[in-house]
Amino acid sequence: MKLRILLFTLCLLSFIPSYSQSERSLVRKGNRDVEKERYRDAEIKYRKALEENRLMEEAGFNLGNSLYLQDKYQEADSQYYDIASRAKNDSLKEASYYNLGNSFYKSEQYDGAVQAYKQALRINPDDEDARYNLAMAQKKLKDSEGQNGGQNQQSQDQQSQDQQNQDQQSQDQQNQDQQQQSQNEQQGQDQQQQQGQQGQDGQQDEQQDGEQQEAQQMRISKDDAERMLEALKNNEQKTLQKVQESKTKGQKVKIDKDW
Repeated sequence: MKLRILLFTLCLLSFIPSYSQSERSLVRKGNRDVEKERYRDAEIKYRKALEENRLMEEAGFNLGNSLYLQDKYQEADSQYYDIASRAKNDSLKEASYYNLGNSFYKSEQYDGAVQAYKQALRINPDDEDARYNLAMAQKKLKDSEGQNGGQNQQSQDQQSQDQQNQDQQSQDQQNQDQQQQSQNEQQGQDQQQQQGQQGQDGQQDEQQDGEQQEAQQMRISKDDAERMLEALKNNEQKTLQKVQESKTKGQKVKIDKDW
């Protein structure tokens, strides 16, 4: 990328009587610093010139160049745009847009570079450097948009895959919950059945115990009855014996006398 450097000389500045000798001296010293690649020193001198006259377009333009040469592209952008928007000289205006395009290009702001080069070509359609740089910036812009599109597609694919994974995890968790719930319900039913079976077994045991007790009572009653019957028989026998004895004692015995 070629940079349009306008190193305004004292002779050129002499045609602009509104500039003071001090301002022109600072610009001239700044230009010498640029030639010797002392860009920071040049920046300081251009800023001092602008402090004395903030409307000095040549000082503002060269300040942008000194910032650009220090890779301070964002600050350079501001200077170039300021001069391009208010310069009355078409050459200075066109050079400002051209360098603004270069600064945008260096900071990979290709859309801004395309627009700046187009502005430069509107002012000077015969500027082949601006036309070549415009084509380069348009190609970079297209490539970056394609790359961003691919990245966006990858991002969307990743998001879709993440969502599917989340849905699958949610479904698996739901299935596990349902399975656990079914197991719990089955366990509850089994426990109820066990409790019911235990209740039935208890009732059966109680019924069997009652039947055994009843049978035992019946056996006891039968034995008592037999004993009572046996006792009655014994009593009757004794009573008969007593009756027989009493009859025998009361009967008169006839005694034959031996006369």
